[in-house]
Order: sequence, then C-alpha cells, then structure tokens
Amino acid sequence: MRSLHTLVVLGGLGAPLLATAATPAEVFTRAGAGIVVLEALNGKGQPLGVQSATVIGAGRLVTACNGLEDAASLQVTAQSGKFPAAVTARDRERNLCLLATDGLKETPLSVGTSAPPTGSRILAISNALALGIGISEGVISGTRTFTVGSFIQFTAPISPGSEGGALLDEEGRLLGIIDYRRRDGQNVNFASPAAWISEVETRAQAAVSHLRQFDRAVLLTKEQKWTDLQMLAANWSKEEKNNPDPWRFVVTAASGLGDKEGELRGWQEWHRVDPGSSTVAVGLGRALLGLSKKEEALTLARQITAGNSEDAVSWLLLGQVRQSMGEFAEAEQSFRRAVELDQWLIPAYQSLAALAQARGDSRSAVAVWRRISGLFGDATWPKISLAQAYLAAGDPPRAWGALAQVAIADADSALVWYWKGVVLARLGCTEQAIAAYRTSLDKKFDYPDWAWGGIGYALAEQKAHREAAEAFRSAAKANPGFEEWRYQLAVNLKDAHFGADALTITADLVAKQPEVAKNWRQHGFVLATMGRAAEAIPAMERSLQLEPKQGKLWAALLETYQQVGRREDAKRAYQTLRGIDAELARAAYRDTILPYEEVTQ
Repeated sequence: MRSLHTLVVLGGLGAPLLATAATPAEVFTRAGAGIVVLEALNGKGQPLGVQSATVIGAGRLVTACNGLEDAASLQVTAQSGKFPAAVTARDRERNLCLLATDGLKETPLSVGTSAPPTGSRILAISNALALGIGISEGVISGTRTFTVGSFIQFTAPISPGSEGGALLDEEGRLLGIIDYRRRDGQNVNFASPAAWISEVETRAQAAVSHLRQFDRAVLLTKEQKWTDLQMLAANWSKEEKNNPDPWRFVVTAASGLGDKEGELRGWQEWHRVDPGSSTVAVGLGRALLGLSKKEEALTLARQITAGNSEDAVSWLLLGQVRQSMGEFAEAEQSFRRAVELDQWLIPAYQSLAALAQARGDSRSAVAVWRRISGLFGDATWPKISLAQAYLAAGDPPRAWGALAQVAIADADSALVWYWKGVVLARLGCTEQAIAAYRTSLDKKFDYPDWAWGGIGYALAEQKAHREAAEAFRSAAKANPGFEEWRYQLAVNLKDAHFGADALTITADLVAKQPEVAKNWRQHGFVLATMGRAAEAIPAMERSLQLEPKQGKLWAALLETYQQVGRREDAKRAYQTLRGIDAELARAAYRDTILPYEEVTQ
C-alpha cells in the first residue's frame, strides 16, 4: 500500500488526483457576459417585457420565443452597450428564436459536447426578475420528454425573466437554453438542449407556411379584428387540425367576440391536440368555469392536480373552482399549495388576498401583498397593490408609506401620481389630492377617466357640486362606455340644482339598465327635488323592489308619500324601515310622521 507521502508526491508531479470544480463566481466571471438582457418594446419604444438571451456567435443570439410576439422592436443590453436586435429564425414548437444584432462584442459561449449525467452540478445564468444578469446553482435531475423532444430537467432556481438564459456545466460550457414557460413546481425547471440551436433554421424553413399563418393571426389579434381572425383560424385548424397553434387562435377569436361556447370548443380541441399541457388543461377548466359548468371544471382540476401534483397553475385552477362553489377553506388550501410550488404565481397571491378581504381579514390581505412586494423588490405594481390593501384595511397613512417605497425611476409616473391622489383623498387632504390627480392627467395617465373621477369625488366631498359635475362630465367623455361616470354626473347636477339636465341622464340610465337599483333611486331623487313627487314614488319603489334593504331610500319614500297625502303607505314604509334601521326609523317618525299627526289633531 502506498503511503500518504507517496500520494502527495505523485499528486505534486502531475495533474491533481481530484479536479477542483470552478466556483460559481469563477464561472460567472468566465461566461456571464455571454448572457444579455433582452427587452421587447412597443411601437413607442416602451418595454412590454424583459427576458434573457444567450450569445452563440458574432452578433448572433438565441432566446425563448414566447414574450416576443407582441413586440414592435427588440433591444439587447450587454456589457458592451445597447443594440437593436431582430429575429432571424423561429422554432415555435421548441420555443427557440435566433436573433441578430450589430455591434455586440461579447464572446460566444462554448457549447458542451453532451449533457452530463443526472446528478451533475449545473449553473443557470439569466436576467431573473429583470434585476440584471445573475447566477444560481443546482443539479441535473433528469430529462422530460414532451411532444417536441426531450428537455433537460434541473433544480437551479429561476424566475420570470430567466427564459432565454443559459444552463451551463461547472466549466461554463453551454448545455441548454432556459425555458421558464415549461415548469413543474418548485425547482422543477427545464432547458432546451444546446444541440437544438443548430436545428432552428432548418426547422424554421420547413415551417414557412405555418409561420406565415401564425404571423397573420398575431397581426389580426393586435388589430382586434376578431371576425377576420375567426375565419383564418377556422380554415387553418382544418389544414393543421393536430397542431396547437390554430386552436390557440380559435380560442383568441372566440374570446374577442364574446363567444364563450366557441371559446370552450376551441379549448377542447386544443386540449385534444396537446393533452400533456397543464396550461391548456387549465385554460379549458377556466372556460368551463366561465360557463358555470362547475362540476366539470372541478373534475378536470382534480384530474390535472392528481396527474401532476407539482404544477402550481393546476392548483390555482382548483382553488378558483372551489372558490366559485363557495368552498372557501378548500380554495385557500389550493391557493396556498400553488404559491408553495411557485412563489412567483401572482394570481394565487391575489386570490388569497381576495379571500382574506372577503372574510374581513384585512391583516392577512396586507401580509400577502407585503410578501409580493418583498419578492419583486423595486417593482412598482406590488407597492401600489400593497397601498390598496392598506386602504381596504382603513389605514391610509400606511398606504402612503407603501407609495413612498416606489423606486425613484417610477415615483414621478402618471400611475403613481394617480394613486397618490387616491391616498391623499382618503387622508382628507382634498386640495392635494386634486393636484395629484391633475398631475397624473398632465403626465398622460392611461386611464384619464379615473383621474377625472377622482377629482369629481374630491370636489363633491367639498360640496362643490357644479365643479364636480364638470369633472364627471370629463370622465364620461374620456370613457363613454362606463355608465358610472354619467350616474355621478347626474348626482352632482341634481345637487347643483340642474334638475332638468340630471333628469335627462337618469331617464336614459333606467332605460338602458332597468335592473340597476341605484339608477331608479337617483331617478326618483331627481324627480323629488324637482317637485314631481307623484312621479318620484314609482321610481323609488322600483329601486326598493330590486334592493329592499336601502334604509335611506325608505326614509325618503316615506317623506314623499307624506307629501302626496298617502298616509297609510307612509306608515307601512315606516314599519319596514324599523326592521332595517331602527335609529333611522325613529328619526323619520319624529321628522316626517309626527308633524302630520300633530297637524290633524
């Protein structure tokens, strides 16, 4: 047996007996520059989404295709600068796109000759959460075969924005391209094998006709030409009935046309073509739920969670179905399971927060949004949602504190100024709230009617009803299809003593929405303020038929009955009011019934 001294001497004379693996820091130093940030931009040059791309040659990159469809242009940000990029070839089935860009100086990654065996150490480098290029560590846990081939399964943590990033071996060689779209729960992630990159152009050429149809369908979707899209998708699905893409646009067209039955049929065919996709199965489940086919949706949701218990979106669907069936405790369990499996699954958090809010548990709702806010760092939307949760909890000072945490880059945005207006109004700072809403309008807020509406509500609080009416008029002009603004315009016109103008609006509202109780209520109020009590009574009665528990309206009706001499009806209204609001009934008796009794004595 050789001595320890001999082994040390032999080791010193040649290569070490055990190779020392590179550290993540060393791999990142060696290969990190080969992964870049990829932004999809709209026609105004504003970001639609951010993901990753991997350098594979001089001015050549590869990324995941999903996320690029709606882009008007693409931009790459690398250590050597920012450069425009363009898609040169697409393999949609495998979700791989090749890009070209001029000026990129980063060195391409070397490609591994073959995938290491299961259990081998790997590293993932990507633009996770759009926070910049970073690295995570894990192992290869196997392969998973889908209809388009076998993907590498790995455990290194990834997040939204990781798609298009690189999966590397411990020497920094490229093993695969991360596909965040294909995930099965916590640390069950997938990458397309690097060998597929060389096949993209050939596969794209073979699919020219398919891609032409796809691009036409995407364009029609952007233009919202739903009838044209429906015709294209119908013909395409006959030509390629076993390809999922045509059925995707059958669903999109039906949804755009409001055809729920057609949407369901599209999902059913899509599920037939791609039965292994949990995403498609979940879409089918939601279509069933949208048609109130709750038992069918529940059966499907149970099947897909049983078949793949690590799929977070399937648990989300199960929770949504149970919630629709009133099984709130079971729904909460499903939502919690979903976020255990995927901590980035925002709809599951939103559902948990909504359940908490529905049961009056504002503290839990706030806790959910605080967690999301922490997960997404400097992102603005969780801070705004947290502010909303604090407002729902009756805590506007903390809501203001949440807005104060918004990143400096977004603090002066129209959206943040709008929410500053909302919070300031709740804090009682009316003038400051109005100024904030006006700033959001100056900055071209995407929903100007809500800013005008905020101004209208704030002015109404100050009893400045004429000015409030003008604000609501602007809101209605900005969004003519939202009847709430016309309703509020009528309220403030009435309170500003423009009864005839208000009556024109309320008459139209009750004609268009005869089942909306508040429209009849306001119609009655307007008629009453104009001295037309006999006409006001039927409108008030109709409102109370639709919503019987309106205490203040019963009191107003009681008074109106008295005005026209209907004493017995007034007494019956009083008895009803006693069962709804005893305090209000006592006041109504004192102010409205008793004076008439004293007069008749």
